[in-house]
Amino acid sequence: MRIPHLGDDAVRLRFIPFSLKDLSKKWLYSLIVDSVTTWDDFVKAFSKKFYPIYKTDLIRKNIMHFRQEQSELFWRYFERFKDLLAQCPHHGVEKWCQCQILYDGLDYQIKILLEIMC
Repeated sequence: MRIPHLGDDAVRLRFIPFSLKDLSKKWLYSLIVDSVTTWDDFVKAFSKKFYPIYKTDLIRKNIMHFRQEQSELFWRYFERFKDLLAQCPHHGVEKWCQCQILYDGLDYQIKILLEIMC
């Protein structure tokens, strides 16, 4: 969306209150006026508040050691993996690495079946 005489940061910052709810919206309104002036400032402040380092590290470790549970269907396994990735959008795990983690965590029989299908 383009608004004349407003930069991308200004537009993004104006729409933030409409995208937040509950605790995150209260947090936004509790910030000191003009403490967030760019999109990057907002992302850093939001990440610091709602994704502290220990939480990010824990989720990243869970991603890196993700395994299929016994008798778990592939589609449930895949959904569980996507849910884990969504819990921490800034996990920093590249797509190719996500595919490798997903494959490595598969049950042996499912791996064989997947390889046959490919």
